[in-house]
Amino acid sequence: MQVSKRRAVFLDRDGTLIEERGFITREEDIAIIPGVPEALKLLRELGYVIAVVSNQSGVARGLLTEQRVSEINEEVFRRLEEHDARPDMFFYCPHHPEAETDTYRRVCDCRKPAPGMVRMAQILVDLDISDCVSVGDKLSDVVLCQALGGKGILVLTGYGRSEISKASEAGVQPDFVGESLSEAAEWIESHMSKRD
Repeated sequence: MQVSKRRAVFLDRDGTLIEERGFITREEDIAIIPGVPEALKLLRELGYVIAVVSNQSGVARGLLTEQRVSEINEEVFRRLEEHDARPDMFFYCPHHPEAETDTYRRVCDCRKPAPGMVRMAQILVDLDISDCVSVGDKLSDVVLCQALGGKGILVLTGYGRSEISKASEAGVQPDFVGESLSEAAEWIESHMSKRD
């Protein structure tokens, strides 16, 4: 008997799960976007592994440490857990091509839209990428899974409204554009392949 591969939804953090407030360095600046816990619960009910994937160039810019990124993200997850909506995993990229220090100055394979964070998830979970979807408020989030054969959704929270105006020129066509993660989850429920 063949065991089917899992499917995952790769979610951006800032501007998708929490309000976009620049480089978040303090827990008190975290604000969960309305409807996010319910959307996460729906995705879980649909059988998706929920992975948060976040470019955190604030580390490369010297605005916060990797330890602070982990602490702030843990607070985001803790607040979501209060609603029984904690994601399964978190990956982040601390690099930037113009970083102040050699440690973080690089063109890497983990900064979205590069697939490094998706590949990290694949090490932990046997994923069918063609049945996966990435969701976020930037075009780099949209193409993250599209480039690997999956789907990409743009949400209009965060930077989404300004990003959609760049899509045509950038040659990016989201599979769906939604007002929020709630609409994205509903689209996934209606349009992604059903499983028994």
